[in-house]
Amino acid sequence: MKILSKSILLSSIVLSVGCMKNSPRVVESSQKAAEAIGCSSFQSKVYDSMYDYLDNEKDAPALSEFSSSLNDKIDALALAQKINNPEAVAKLKQNISDLYKVLIEKAAELKQTKTSKEHLQTIIEMEMGDTSTPENVQLNQAAAKTFAKVDQSVKELDVQCGSGETTEEPGDPAVVEQPVDDGSATVSDAPVAVAQKNVVVGSHNVLATAYQSCAVLEIPDMSAATPDAQGIERYGTHPDGIGGKRRVASLSSVQNTHPYIKVAGGAQAGCFNVRNNPLIYDYGGEASVANNVINFAKDSGSGTSALGVDCSAYVSSAIAAGGLRYKPGVENKAIYIRQTSSKFINAKSSGFSCFNNVTATPSTSILPGDIVGVSGHVLIVDKVGADPFGLKRLKSASDCNSMNISNFDFTVSQSSPSKGGVGLNKYVAKDYLRESTKMSTAFLGFAKAACQAYFGGKSVATPSSSYGVIRHNGQANCLSPRIQLAYQSCVSQCMQ
Repeated sequence: MKILSKSILLSSIVLSVGCMKNSPRVVESSQKAAEAIGCSSFQSKVYDSMYDYLDNEKDAPALSEFSSSLNDKIDALALAQKINNPEAVAKLKQNISDLYKVLIEKAAELKQTKTSKEHLQTIIEMEMGDTSTPENVQLNQAAAKTFAKVDQSVKELDVQCGSGETTEEPGDPAVVEQPVDDGSATVSDAPVAVAQKNVVVGSHNVLATAYQSCAVLEIPDMSAATPDAQGIERYGTHPDGIGGKRRVASLSSVQNTHPYIKVAGGAQAGCFNVRNNPLIYDYGGEASVANNVINFAKDSGSGTSALGVDCSAYVSSAIAAGGLRYKPGVENKAIYIRQTSSKFINAKSSGFSCFNNVTATPSTSILPGDIVGVSGHVLIVDKVGADPFGLKRLKSASDCNSMNISNFDFTVSQSSPSKGGVGLNKYVAKDYLRESTKMSTAFLGFAKAACQAYFGGKSVATPSSSYGVIRHNGQANCLSPRIQLAYQSCVSQCMQ
């Protein structure tokens, strides 16, 4: 039985409170982790505490202030659970402080983060177990070591979980209906088919919600014949020297020429009027995240004041809205829309163990729901024709070296600066690829592998450091409740 030593613990609380007054955000963020001490969700909540602070404050917290706030809460926890072991309590405090030192100071030092966005992306990589760089491997090892020390301290103190936690977050369950068995799919194909469907469903739900219109899912996909949107002005370059800054120079012109804004909605009460606040392409733009809900009506990225999201924020939002995990045991979180396009090149090194890089087979190449990433852009394959790469037009394997995008028959879903800065769109691939050298190279590379598999009668992997085609495995431990989208009730009639 634990015996309470009130005098020691209360004096400890008084001393810690007297030494430092913590900011409201520090108190709020540290509370996430403190409440999970002794719970199976502790590691997840530690990462959440960092996401919460970095995303809201746009800066990293001071280690001393964060540790002070956590110490207060650990003292209160010891008091509540009648723990009488001052030395072990002090050890727990130190171990948790060491853990946050890794997350706050070591992460920034090793990755040389210059912005809070880069720091946040580093923390996401740590939670995923990203091994794409030596620095990430070192951070993973340091985090694992300190988490183990915290766990040992918790066991020594016999801290009980008091949160009443559940293993899943609230939300709509992912679609799990099985595909019709027409003889073409094996049992092992079924989970993948479900996951692929969920990626597409997620992307469509994002499009409809972001534009507050079901009509955007019915209009023709953009093609070479689609006129450029007017009224969007590029007026400079992003601070990273790569992407452009854009703004709405003429609202009426955007309303009359932007293919999606022309049918955008949200004028009804309780919805967001996108037609009067048009979404355009915003390099570095990301939807706001609050209470694990994604909100496209508020830009919270590193882009301009224009409303809009970039490519990786859109694809990550589709994954979240489709109810798909990146890694077994890691919750589906809205904050993961803060990914970068390069994370989708190599699923294994990014820690995305619920995804696999695609291998072309004699009968299957690209599928709806596949995610294609290059450094600087990522998109989703939306619809696929009967012969997506035009392989039936070819005569032999020798033709695999001369693939032609004009023969491609599929559509991509993305956020891109296409057609004058449209942003979220669906685009006929054979026309879109003419404006993207990197994506054209990626799809031609995959098409060549598909061609070799087709004529060679055997599977062909597509390893590449410059592009990746990844596919969700659809396993039960990789599915989760869908992340909610703000204002999705305004388009409930077409939400799937």
